[in-house]
Amino acid sequence: MRDRSRVSLVAVTLDDLRTVDAVFDDLTAYSMRVDGVPRRADAASAFVTALPPGCAPRNKHAFLARCDDTAIGLLDLIDGYPKAGTAFIGLLAIRQSAQGSGLGRMLCQAAERFARDTLQAQSLRLAVVETNPVLGFWTRMGFGPTGEIKPFQGERITTRAIGMEKQLRKHENPACEAGLA
Repeated sequence: MRDRSRVSLVAVTLDDLRTVDAVFDDLTAYSMRVDGVPRRADAASAFVTALPPGCAPRNKHAFLARCDDTAIGLLDLIDGYPKAGTAFIGLLAIRQSAQGSGLGRMLCQAAERFARDTLQAQSLRLAVVETNPVLGFWTRMGFGPTGEIKPFQGERITTRAIGMEKQLRKHENPACEAGLA
């Protein structure tokens, strides 16, 4: 079994599109639940370029999640969406062949660290497509419903997306907490 402590985020470049495609090739169950097709033809390019209305390309952060030298998942974050101080998770996915091994939790923690430490976000948001049974995962990760529910149109599926949010805690200085600083 792989050492899961070695999960890292690597910014996607145009040279990585084949690797992104290979990860999407191993996400067919997700694609069927969300889009109604085994794989969207434009999955890799949309992952790298898709933005919500009004967001600038500089706010998009697309990553390959790697365990050692193997791409095990994908993460995309939008800085400042839907409001300043918030980072939005557009996609956090682990290859089907690696699911159930704790890598989703590790990738979520890496997303939180990047959002908090690099983007200076105070909260993380996401939308769960109702046909994708991952509400339990996101609840375990500390996300709660925002009350916002919007229509969602996949390639062949029409459903709803449920908004969820998590407040990010700043790193505490252990020396200060212990009264040593």
